Amino acid sequence: MTFNPRRIATLIAIVAAITLLAAACGDSTTDIGAPSDNPTTTQAPTTTQEPLGAGPYSIADISFVIHPDGVDSAATADYRLSCLGDTATVTGDAPNSAGVMCLALNQLDIRGLLTNGPAPDRICTENYGGPNVALITGTLDDVAIDTIANRINGCAINDWDVTLAALLPTA
Repeated sequence: MTFNPRRIATLIAIVAAITLLAAACGDSTTDIGAPSDNPTTTQAPTTTQEPLGAGPYSIADISFVIHPDGVDSAATADYRLSCLGDTATVTGDAPNSAGVMCLALNQLDIRGLLTNGPAPDRICTENYGGPNVALITGTLDDVAIDTIANRINGCAINDWDVTLAALLPTA
């Protein structure tokens, strides 16, 4: 019996194609949506091959306390965001859904602003956007967050209105 290398290669390709086709036909995703008893939790799409907690969200536990008239005024918003890979939860009166907020944490400019604060050498216009202050504390992928967002100059207004827009209420 002679082995034809071309036939063997063809046979291997056919077996591989059938295997891939069979794997693709299985139920590999779960439904997206919040459980009916907790409308603030979002379940991200996952595949059955991913480990528990895998998904599009960072690992985060962040609290936001918003003071519209300066840090000494009463807070008008106080909410907590928790992201765990495939689950996003927000408690309190947040400006967006938990899923939107957790996905925003993947953006490098947001991560940098939350973990490092604003760049100390940036040049800003001296526009005043109001007394709004947001105290932001917690962790983002095991990095401590302890930052203050405000609207004291052009850069800070941009941080609030543009960079952190998905995380903070409209001022």
